Amino acid sequence: MGTSICSLPSTVVQLRHLMCLYIESYTRLPNGIGSLTSLEELLFLRIDDDDSIADITDELGQLTGLRVLSIALFSNWNDKLVECLCKLRKIQNLYIEVRNGRRNIGGLDAWVAPRHLRMLNTRWSCWFSTVQTWVNPLLLPDLSFLSIAVRELEQADLDILGKLPALRYLDLEVDHEDLGILGGFVVGAGSFPCLVRSGFGGFVGPVVFEHGAMPSLKTLHVQFAVREAREIPSSDGGFGKGLGNLPSLQDVWVYLNFEGASNEEVKDLKVVLRHSVEINTNHPRLHIY
Repeated sequence: MGTSICSLPSTVVQLRHLMCLYIESYTRLPNGIGSLTSLEELLFLRIDDDDSIADITDELGQLTGLRVLSIALFSNWNDKLVECLCKLRKIQNLYIEVRNGRRNIGGLDAWVAPRHLRMLNTRWSCWFSTVQTWVNPLLLPDLSFLSIAVRELEQADLDILGKLPALRYLDLEVDHEDLGILGGFVVGAGSFPCLVRSGFGGFVGPVVFEHGAMPSLKTLHVQFAVREAREIPSSDGGFGKGLGNLPSLQDVWVYLNFEGASNEEVKDLKVVLRHSVEINTNHPRLHIY
């Protein structure tokens, strides 16, 4: 890594026993990578619209031994990529990024997650319609890192995520201006037992944490609109009561959408947020942006 190689020589596809290949995201692979059937780790696979190379996406589907895969998309979204990913049943770590200046360009609803998936990071490149389209806690016992975008979130979706037994890191973005959710939601008691870091973005309402939820959570990132949060109670419930129920909390990062809000509304909300943190006996640090 850290080289300036634009493309690998064609002879690389003759390395039939090659198990790990680490290259920069801008480095092109030659035709015939489907012959590298011993590959277990591939970082990065560049996919673009260059007509001078064969459809590298088809060849990806032949690398059924892959455990770790990072993809850099320089092209428009192609559903064929999802079909090929479905063939890679040994994948444990999957990362997809977009390099064409856009984000969340394609859907992953048709993807079937491998049973031994440990890490999935597609938040800034792809989206799921809902969590329920692909998450089954009983079939994903090892999933510990999850960073995704969804078009719509319901309470049932959050309940499903909360049952993932090994989840330690969660970034959840509701990324559709016409959908999203209509209000806040509740993180129930007993949910997210191993979660250490969590981030919630794109929501238009507050998150409420019940007693017994996220017992190991140390860092919380949350984003919501000031105007939608005006009805958060300052002491007897809502956001304030919820943060007091997180015994391991150390840092709270709040990102506020100020659109349509007055200076007074912003000031009042910050007072509520500070009180929410102060009642937590672990004395977490509050960061407001």
